[in-house]
Amino acid sequence: MNIEGIEVIQAEPGYLSLSVAKLKGNESLAEEFQTRFSAIQGITSVEVDPERGAVEMRFNQAEVTSLRSLWALKDAMGILFPEVNSMQLASYLGTYL
Repeated sequence: MNIEGIEVIQAEPGYLSLSVAKLKGNESLAEEFQTRFSAIQGITSVEVDPERGAVEMRFNQAEVTSLRSLWALKDAMGILFPEVNSMQLASYLGTYL
């Protein structure tokens, strides 16, 4: 599965690195992304570089794959990326969690 504008750079247990075209050069969206994802249960750190459109996340795999966290992930995606089907995007990212 591929989501236009979002590329998984590296995925390991407890770590995910993304390239997100929409974040590149958009400081306010990058801050909102960091705030929303940091609030999701199981995500322990989120670093966003708006100059490169890069995201690095660390997470507790057991917690972040709970139903509550997956719904929070879907909701955050729907708000930040309304042009993309949020269930499809959350499912895509969920395969790397």
